[in-house]
Amino acid sequence: MGQPFTYPAGGGTTIGAAVGDFDPLPAQSFDLFDTQSNGCTSVDPGASGKLAVIDRGSCTFSQKIANAKAAGAIAVVIINNVAGDPIAMARTAGFDDNIPAVMIGLSEGAALRASGATTASAVATFQEFITANKDILAAFSGQGPTNVDVAIKPDVTSVGVNVLSSITCVGKGAGCPGDGSGWAFFQGTSMSTPHIAGSAAVIKGLHPTWSPGQIKSALVNHADLVITDSITGTHDVGPTAQGAGRENLSVAADAVTWMDPSSASFGKVTFGHPTSLNITLTNPTGSSQVFAVSATKFTPDTFGGTVPSIYDAGTLSSGDNRISVPGSVTVPANGTATLTVTVNSGLPSGTVVQGWIDLNSGSDDLHFAYYAQVGP
Repeated sequence: MGQPFTYPAGGGTTIGAAVGDFDPLPAQSFDLFDTQSNGCTSVDPGASGKLAVIDRGSCTFSQKIANAKAAGAIAVVIINNVAGDPIAMARTAGFDDNIPAVMIGLSEGAALRASGATTASAVATFQEFITANKDILAAFSGQGPTNVDVAIKPDVTSVGVNVLSSITCVGKGAGCPGDGSGWAFFQGTSMSTPHIAGSAAVIKGLHPTWSPGQIKSALVNHADLVITDSITGTHDVGPTAQGAGRENLSVAADAVTWMDPSSASFGKVTFGHPTSLNITLTNPTGSSQVFAVSATKFTPDTFGGTVPSIYDAGTLSSGDNRISVPGSVTVPANGTATLTVTVNSGLPSGTVVQGWIDLNSGSDDLHFAYYAQVGP
């Protein structure tokens, strides 16, 4: 859901601008003034009487918008500085920032600037906008590994940007988000976590006898490995950024195999000492299951070093012996089997071993993440 923003005014390209705590743009035409800055120190007086275009980053939204107001701007468009959709901006107390302000996406902002448009217009009617910005990791997304046991986190990812949520506006007056309507757009891990909790509740409703561990495995080990980075939205991200991927509730609800644990978190392993971890597979069906097992890697493979701009995610080559798995595993009907994953001993100290193990049966496919840090 967004406010239609068109450039140049009177026709041209229309995009969706995200509205948050600030008032939406009034339904009118504007002269544009591109500050070519983040607006944190000041805004050029050339913005007076115009719609100021400002980059996101380095200070609060309220600081930028207050500086634009001080320069005489009548409204503000913030251009996002990370890939994905624009977000609903929050206000910070203590600033004279009461002018309309919205945000547009990074790629949409680049297109606006490249167009050379000097005017724009807005309408008061909000509408749904379908964008190509899907499965991009939010810049605020929590990432692992955990500090103490160096475990994989998150286990799985879900929707957490521009989520329409209910709020209470009782006694809060007209300044309440959503203009007192009781609904507003939010983002954060506090938005994605309820999606996972709700998915778990749906699965429990469909399968009342499933245990918490089985529900977790269904969600984690049947997720989709589709998440890309927050900077460009084009590069793959590793298991400590997406876990086993983005949840797929419809697939998880039909799961017929479970894993315990749902990921292979080795933590810190010692150079020269191969380390193994056992994964228990459970088959509740009346037919045996045969899985072909393969490993894919994710680099960069050093911790504390420079992260390359393009990540390497792919099948391990024949000479890459960082991790060992059997070629196949058979899980008997109404039974269990053990899959052993081993981090090998010849890796240099400082190496990160990470990626995913795929189990393919042709119908009920699963995968799980692995992660280890090789130390002295």
